Amino acid sequence: MKRISIYTIAVLLTALNFGCTKGRMAIAYPSSGTYGENILALSNNSILNNVDGYSLSAELGKKAELKIVFINLSSSVTEGPGAVWFYGEGDGWIVGDHAGNSQQFESNKDGELHLDIIFENGPGSCRVDFYENSSSISNSKTFSW
Repeated sequence: MKRISIYTIAVLLTALNFGCTKGRMAIAYPSSGTYGENILALSNNSILNNVDGYSLSAELGKKAELKIVFINLSSSVTEGPGAVWFYGEGDGWIVGDHAGNSQQFESNKDGELHLDIIFENGPGSCRVDFYENSSSISNSKTFSW
């Protein structure tokens, strides 16, 4: 009887620990955020035609980390800004400078993250790389506008 009790307790503690860990590192992408439709929830190869812009939104569990890297795939234009994205107000993101043809957005808290982002001077295209709790790319999507 004693062995069954210890075994049962061990199984329950393992299951409880696994459930808590899973929730802590979770990352979800709601269909919309504070600033509109969530670009991170759109399907691959979506066309970005909302002139009011989009939301860069995620919901992070405790200890979850998210880095998003936008890479401009549009050909360079020697005169004028060319196809580009701009960001505005936000909460929960550290925004890096444009470095060549890319820009990094990194979470700085858990819970809800939102950032206002707009795409202009099309036609253009970009690849969005997701780094979810990792230093390696976990997902990529391509968008055009």
